[in-house]
Amino acid sequence: MILNNKETPVKNADGEIIISYDSEGKPYSKYSDDRWHINEHDLVIPFNRLSGKFKSTLKEVVYSMITNDFVISFKTLNSLVSSASIFESCIKKASGDCFSYLESETNYRKVLDACREKGLSYKTWKNALTFLFRLKKHGFLQRDIGNADKLAIDLAGGDFTKQTLAIPEKIASAYLSAAIQLIEKYHPHRKTISELFDVFTKEYEAVKPFAKTNVHCRQAALNKVGSYDDTLFELDFMGTLLSLIRGACYVVLAGFTGSRDGEVKSFNLLSYDEKEYAGIKIPVLKGAHTKPNVGGVERSASWVTIPIAKKALELLWESFQFAREIWKERANKIEHPDEYARFVKDLNQLFLSIPLSTATSPAAGRQAIDKSLRSFVKIVNYKATPDDVKEFNLLNPTRHGELKAGDILVPNPHAFRRTFAVYLVRNKLASLLDLKYQFKHMNIAMTSWYSNQAHVASHFDMMLDNELLAEIAVENTNYMTDTLYYVYNEAETLAGPEGKRIMKLRENSSTTIYLSREEIAQQVKEGRLSIIEHPGGHCTNPRCDRVCDMTTCQYKLVTKEKALELEQVRERLMLKFTSMTEAKVNQPNILSRFYYEIRAIEQVLEEHRIPHSKFTADISVSLL
Repeated sequence: MILNNKETPVKNADGEIIISYDSEGKPYSKYSDDRWHINEHDLVIPFNRLSGKFKSTLKEVVYSMITNDFVISFKTLNSLVSSASIFESCIKKASGDCFSYLESETNYRKVLDACREKGLSYKTWKNALTFLFRLKKHGFLQRDIGNADKLAIDLAGGDFTKQTLAIPEKIASAYLSAAIQLIEKYHPHRKTISELFDVFTKEYEAVKPFAKTNVHCRQAALNKVGSYDDTLFELDFMGTLLSLIRGACYVVLAGFTGSRDGEVKSFNLLSYDEKEYAGIKIPVLKGAHTKPNVGGVERSASWVTIPIAKKALELLWESFQFAREIWKERANKIEHPDEYARFVKDLNQLFLSIPLSTATSPAAGRQAIDKSLRSFVKIVNYKATPDDVKEFNLLNPTRHGELKAGDILVPNPHAFRRTFAVYLVRNKLASLLDLKYQFKHMNIAMTSWYSNQAHVASHFDMMLDNELLAEIAVENTNYMTDTLYYVYNEAETLAGPEGKRIMKLRENSSTTIYLSREEIAQQVKEGRLSIIEHPGGHCTNPRCDRVCDMTTCQYKLVTKEKALELEQVRERLMLKFTSMTEAKVNQPNILSRFYYEIRAIEQVLEEHRIPHSKFTADISVSLL
């Protein structure tokens, strides 16, 4: 428990103010501590992130908040510490040594200049500026910063509308494919990896007090490890491999669920399950939803995924088992039961830090995850092409120009959530999966899951990620609006029954803009307009299940861009048809399907006036 609102300060025998009590009602944190433990809210406030007068002022502000504010969200206190830390660094850069340095107009301008140089986002500054309001509210600052929104825009360089990053298709495919390959490679050796690192880490730490340099520590530890079969896998014992494993597993778990960073971290060895629904076996990951309900109680949620997620969980959990055991040994030295319980909770997480003597927390933090992702994509070494840059700018209009040809795109943890939503609605999740995972099957499973979420959830008595569903809906509306705007107003030619109908409407229209973007968006939201991409074109049937025969579909629409893609498909079909007939393969159903698909594509090419040589094979002769 903590001090009640407006309660007279309670002091211990040494005259120090008691901040909180443990689960047994005994005094726990005191005012002079650098870390205040608020156990009932599972919170630690780390004042050690600040120094000198900055730290002492922040303590006074937080103390004033928890003793005088009638309504307080304790989870925001750590955010307050982060904001205070940002302003400390900016004030120090402007040669100040305390928050009151901001009172002078000259100094205030210097600090703002330092803030602008940090290159932080609008959202970060919007949150950080609440700290200055707290300073003023509790009497530690007189300055009025005015409109916080305008100031945040200014400090962010005017860039305040950035959307969460969506990764271009080929880049995402490269990252996900490489992650799957790494998981497949190391999964069989996960326990051996842990055993070898256990020997190495313990010996390294044992000789460290007596060794002259880290090189001597490393050599002694390597000698202790001895030999192992390095034809199966190669260890560097520098933490690089473990970081890559952590990065690859994160990419798969986040990339194929769309879950948030905190939700990915909530997964454990038992999170994977498989559910049978509508004749389809659906792999599911169960974890904790990061958005608590009104009562602040943690609630569970489920995300559809792919089978490799099970191996990702096993690889990450069991290759880091040595770390978990070492952290357990340290936990046994913690005397206070509340601190012990919190420590054990952290060490039983999926993402662990390497237990070097300098490490203080078992749970891998945001910086560790960011570093692992950065290391992983650098190993993949996929450099953006001009086409990738074009797609990046299309998917991320508020980030236009951020990616250049030749760059290696380093995604942040949040990028996978929007990327998942984007490719789900564009029917391209399949292109991000390895062949062995049955593209069509998994895409249908995921689409079915998210389009029938209410029924599925009740069927399995499960909670779904409603915020993700909302994001998918937004992406779906945006994608349909963009595509339909192009179709109704910009496309020079269209093929297919529906394409011909739309072209006729446009020809009879008195304006160049047949439907405005606003009109299209509204009709999409109302369900009166719809468009879904198929391998063979687009379908405008709102009830399309994506598995119909597009060669005879009355709702079929093919753009010129899709027609050019189909030309390449036609080349492959002609090659297959010719090879089978020359080899006298007796498969009339297959030959017939190839033949009529080729003819259907040629009709599309003719409607778009795309030059091509007609396929001259005679189907009646080929089937004899």
